[in-house]
Amino acid sequence: MNIDDAGEFDVYLRGPVWERVNDAEFEVDLAQDLQALATTDMATRTLESLLNSVVTPQDWEVGEAMAECLLSDEVGAVWPWNENRDRKTPKASLPGADIVGFIGEGDKTTFLFGEVKTSSHAETPPGVMNGRSGLAHQIDTLATAQSHHFTLIKWLRARCTTDDLCARFRTATQRYLISEGKDFAIIGVLLRDTVAHQDDLRTRGQTFGAGPIQPRIRLDAWYTPRPIADWVNIASTAA
Repeated sequence: MNIDDAGEFDVYLRGPVWERVNDAEFEVDLAQDLQALATTDMATRTLESLLNSVVTPQDWEVGEAMAECLLSDEVGAVWPWNENRDRKTPKASLPGADIVGFIGEGDKTTFLFGEVKTSSHAETPPGVMNGRSGLAHQIDTLATAQSHHFTLIKWLRARCTTDDLCARFRTATQRYLISEGKDFAIIGVLLRDTVAHQDDLRTRGQTFGAGPIQPRIRLDAWYTPRPIADWVNIASTAA
């Protein structure tokens, strides 16, 4: 899908995407909690230094946050947790599925596991689609590896911290178990700053469609009006 309006894209980057990248609500609550504990001038100065030590996000982080925001808007996906909270080092790229949540409402709620790739390369399809670290292989693995499913289900259960999220988890788990591990959704998201081309996803989409009964698989390609190399600068700059 083409995102044609550069101005609207900038607003989107600076708003929901940047808030997701920075885990804004959680960070504000954390800062307030820490400020309440800074009871001396020295402690206050230390806290100010600590809060200003944030590392600038990378392009792929903005891409994953953008994918989550787009999927929330487009298909109503729900993300119970911001994975930034799981990092032990500032620039860590965490293993496992890039995005993990739910899709659907009520008794139709299922797990949603996804992978996100960004690419500025001119070739079609781009290199990020291929190889063992490529989008196609990662989607294949998510579709078939039950050990991956169990790891993601455990991870998700520990992060369902409200009654609504726990209810979604129970429904999604029941559907997964009753279907013998087939009733869940997978999405692959490709984010590009190049001209849209149907061959970016067509071959892989045809392969998925011709396969045996499997989880529901969706492939999305979004073509943005700003270079990927500029996303962080745009997102972090006030309008």
